[in-house]
Amino acid sequence: MIDTSNKHSYTLERESKVVVYFGKYDFTNGAEIIHNIKSSDSPYSFSKDELLTAAVVANKFNSKYVKAGGTFDIVEGEFVKTAFSNKDILASILVSYPHLILDEDRQKASDIMRYLEGEFSFKILADTLTEFESSIATFLGADSDSLAQIIGVAAYLPTYYDNAVKNDELRERSFHTGHLGEVGEKIITEIEILRSKYLAETAFGGSGYMVSAITTDDHRVSFFTTNDDLANSKKNVKVSCKVKSLGTAWKEDTINETRVNYVRILNVADL
Repeated sequence: MIDTSNKHSYTLERESKVVVYFGKYDFTNGAEIIHNIKSSDSPYSFSKDELLTAAVVANKFNSKYVKAGGTFDIVEGEFVKTAFSNKDILASILVSYPHLILDEDRQKASDIMRYLEGEFSFKILADTLTEFESSIATFLGADSDSLAQIIGVAAYLPTYYDNAVKNDELRERSFHTGHLGEVGEKIITEIEILRSKYLAETAFGGSGYMVSAITTDDHRVSFFTTNDDLANSKKNVKVSCKVKSLGTAWKEDTINETRVNYVRILNVADL
């Protein structure tokens, strides 16, 4: 079990400050471990299940996927490495911190493997794999001698799985027979923000967010807004809006989506 009782601390690595997670877990040797795992005379050998389980634990440390090189920020006036890559953490878990792996991590790894094997058996037959999906298929079919070379793919799989399950659930919710309303109709509804993309410049001048959302009665909507609180809300928001056009979701032409504008957050006093 990961001990989270202390705050993160920092240590020097090659004259740079890097994070020590919860003041206890040091992943500075992760890249070296990966090099050793990949070497032809490697002292290490791990199964797909072991790699995937360590990837699940790595996700716990970062709470998201962090690419190679890690992330950096200013902490108390100093430029520091605030997160190691999931790949580096995965390697350190396998070699330095295997005691952090719990039965629940093994169970999630098993769930991920079962999901991937089910999904990719159809994708491979249909020959519809993207470049990254091809790398996942390679991982699924790899033997113990070639697994070390695709450790980076393993590190991303828990994130891929979480996103895929979320998208599957969203797709099930989104098969609504109609749109939110007729063009020009004013609507009051409650929405959950799915994605928001910041645009520094727009065709109309100025900056703002393109937002994709879903209403609590399962209508997909999209809109543009300059309101930071609305675009980045983690909670459901009650809004008023006006139907601009009727169409389908981006890259999902079987799912209806209503384009709205004049989107405004409603307070209790507005209701």
